[in-house]
Amino acid sequence: MNEQAISEDSFCRLSRAIIERHGYTYHEALRFLGGLRLNLVCDERLLGSAALQAALVTAINTGKRSFLGGVSVRMPADVPNRLPWPVPGTLNEIATRLGARVGQSPLSAGNHTLYFGAAREPVHDGLTVVCSGWRGGIVPAEQEVALGSSSDFALGGVLAGALGVAKGFLRVTALSSRFVEAPQGLSLWRPDLDWTRPESDGPALELLPLNLWLLGLGHLGQAYAWGLGLLPYPRSKPATIFLQDFDRAVAANWNAGLLCEEGSAGQFKTRLCSAWLEPRGFGTRIVERPFDEWTRRGGEEPFVALCGFDNLKARALLEGAGFDLVVECGLGGDVANFDDIVLHTFPGASQTAHEVFGQGAGAAGVGAGSLAGAFGDLADCGILLATLEGKAISSSFVGAYAGALVVGEVLRGLHGGVRCELMKTHLRSNDAPGIVLLNEVYQNRLGRSGYVELGA
Repeated sequence: MNEQAISEDSFCRLSRAIIERHGYTYHEALRFLGGLRLNLVCDERLLGSAALQAALVTAINTGKRSFLGGVSVRMPADVPNRLPWPVPGTLNEIATRLGARVGQSPLSAGNHTLYFGAAREPVHDGLTVVCSGWRGGIVPAEQEVALGSSSDFALGGVLAGALGVAKGFLRVTALSSRFVEAPQGLSLWRPDLDWTRPESDGPALELLPLNLWLLGLGHLGQAYAWGLGLLPYPRSKPATIFLQDFDRAVAANWNAGLLCEEGSAGQFKTRLCSAWLEPRGFGTRIVERPFDEWTRRGGEEPFVALCGFDNLKARALLEGAGFDLVVECGLGGDVANFDDIVLHTFPGASQTAHEVFGQGAGAAGVGAGSLAGAFGDLADCGILLATLEGKAISSSFVGAYAGALVVGEVLRGLHGGVRCELMKTHLRSNDAPGIVLLNEVYQNRLGRSGYVELGA
């Protein structure tokens, strides 16, 4: 092995998609990713929309972890921030702190361009981000979609910003040959309907969850925390979030974990999430032990859990912990399906968690031997190569999109909307997601865990 030794803790999992798609060595894949650049172009619509601002900061946070050549932002000067952010300042300053190059001058040539607002003289294959509180999507930059919604909060923007980055990354890396030729997006209020139609818009945001339990704080769990931290919680009645994970962050988590930054390696993932939530007024409770058959909620602990495990054994146990509702999400892991998202809600669904994830349940595998030619003399280190072979491809933009779906499920339930028993979507596909709805009075399932009334 050479001086720039590759380890399990430093291996860039996003590079695996490039290795397998193009036949590159590991270092060639890193150089390829380092040449990708993302341009974000904003107009004055940014000033008045919390959703569009959330789309921008999500695009920056996911873009810097995938377009490793950098993220450039052109935006109006001194944009007032409409998001809950613990450090005072303009949205321009927040964008800079997140790692973007911010300016008003023309941007340098980039591989992918997203527009936030009107796209004037759009570049070829540029996309416009369109969002409101409940809805988010992208359209070809030469087209325009007006959602006409009075609902304005962050979650639809998180969805849209993540989708815009995903579509761009899949295109410029040739991981997908499908171009965006028509509006694509989703309604978090009615995911079974066309997101651009008026009936897919949701009600005014009046309630937020008071108590939640986050199970697993890898890139999915961090995405749940990212979305929750951008919602308009009043500081007068802080929510309490239980954070359960026993892992420490490693350098390899940076490409996928929205809350991982330089210097995060070695810190418990629970502490990273707490450091994001507590300055925004949340109370947190830290549980640094595995979720297993002995885990039980009790007393006044949260009755609603959001699960981000990739472990089938742990997911099979979800209904035994005493939660009234578990919203769980799983992702694909190889070059063909790492942007697959499958959401389930338990209990009371047509299948139990044990039936879905228990003994004999299938799981997306990672192709054996696909990295053998990517590392040169690392191929002689059989144990390490076998370990890297078992690492799934993971990306921040898939996590952020999935996080919006999961948090959106809770918000929809609090507002009396429909329950999704199952949702399946593939970000590179132009097809509508597969949805299975469950007929029940959904609001009752979330009631015991409590809620925060906005404007009360």
